[in-house]
Amino acid sequence: MTLTGVIARYADAWNDHDAAGCAACFAPDGFRVWCVRAPANVASPGDQVRFDGRDAIREVIGAFMASVPDLRLDVEALSEGSDDRIWTEWRLRGTHAADWGAWGARGEVVDIRGVSIFAVGSGGIREERVYWDSLLTTGSSAPLLPA
Repeated sequence: MTLTGVIARYADAWNDHDAAGCAACFAPDGFRVWCVRAPANVASPGDQVRFDGRDAIREVIGAFMASVPDLRLDVEALSEGSDDRIWTEWRLRGTHAADWGAWGARGEVVDIRGVSIFAVGSGGIREERVYWDSLLTTGSSAPLLPA
């Protein structure tokens, strides 16, 4: 498996803790969608949370990076489709050191596995759909999806 192009730059930006670099991988009108169902005890505007544009993407990624300052993202699998879609299976690990929304920091180890499906065009990532088990916890009762 070889990461190339914009997806490689995106993964590198995550590992460099560079939220602006992550956002720069997106087309100006690109968006990220969390395709997760919020646990019953977490307020959410529905089953999906969408972040439109580079500023919103930078903000949410930056906030997560601040909450897990030693995060490491490993892309474990990759596939490319004929329709300019790329999917990655990834694993994110680190220590939850600062609050992120309703997810209060307790210094626990974070180990999240998920899948991202990207629509990529000449201007960068047009769309990222992110899937992970939002009911996972980190050794506590705190869900991995903030309010």
